[in-house]
Amino acid sequence: MKALVTGARGFIGSSLVEHLLERGLEVACLLREKAGGDGWIAGLDFQRVAGDITQPETLPAAVADADLIFHLAGCTKAIDRAQFDAVNIDGTRNLLSAIRKHNSNIKRVVLVSSLAAAGPSPDGQPLTEAEEPAPVSNYGWSKLGGERVALEFADELPITIVRPPGVYGPRDTDVFTYFKYAKLGFLPVLSGGTRTASFIFVKDLTRGILRAGELAAAVGKTYYLCDDQPYSWDELGETIAMALKVSPRRVPVPVPLAWPVAAVSDLVARTIRKASILNLDKYRELKMKHWVCSNALAKKELGFGTEVTLAQGIAETADWYQEKGWL
Repeated sequence: MKALVTGARGFIGSSLVEHLLERGLEVACLLREKAGGDGWIAGLDFQRVAGDITQPETLPAAVADADLIFHLAGCTKAIDRAQFDAVNIDGTRNLLSAIRKHNSNIKRVVLVSSLAAAGPSPDGQPLTEAEEPAPVSNYGWSKLGGERVALEFADELPITIVRPPGVYGPRDTDVFTYFKYAKLGFLPVLSGGTRTASFIFVKDLTRGILRAGELAAAVGKTYYLCDDQPYSWDELGETIAMALKVSPRRVPVPVPLAWPVAAVSDLVARTIRKASILNLDKYRELKMKHWVCSNALAKKELGFGTEVTLAQGIAETADWYQEKGWL
């Protein structure tokens, strides 16, 4: 069984490549030419396939002999909606078009989307797959656009969509920021009452992604892959502090204060034509109080279940950051 992975150099993609190899699959990685080498997948036993989802002419040979295709390549920060759409929507269409034309034996295509495609939970109740998506950011709209493109091909290709929420684990650079603040002695928390989010440890996620690619019942379906329960940001901070053996001070940050910072960052990014981490698009997500989803359907139809508790996953992640000198 041969699997092709797009976005293999990334945090989740590299973990998926490792998991597929551990499961005995032959793995090919669609890779653009990039300075700095292969990153986290360097040294792994994979087949290199040159290609770029934004360049359709590079895709036919890459997809032709794959049994399973896991599509993780995407744009997570950009200076405008057009940059997001060019990768997350048009790139997905390019890949699926190539599969339809050049691989008549494909067994499954798994599109790894995001909770951002569905949007936040207005009332704090975990979202289900039956609810109408309502993204609040350009990123979220582009990921939903990629999902809608996938559904256009669903009558011709065996497609499954998975939506992870916040993903953490070794190699992650997003939740890592919270670890870094805790190590410095404080935990910034946005004001406005309790804020909650769903999370998943990266190794649990990669197990779920493969599961979604294996079961016939998953064809044509969309699933949330997350822990059984959401967590408050205070809970996350306390768990990180415990893992690091520190006692950081909780520092409330007024939500309105984040807007001018994001606006200035956005202006600079547009001026120098380089995307920043904190911008107005990210602010639209940050100001929402609840980003929570339910894994009930995945548990029922995929037999999905997480194996790592938040405390265990945070401890393993903290150990990795310290071992690598990140903290």
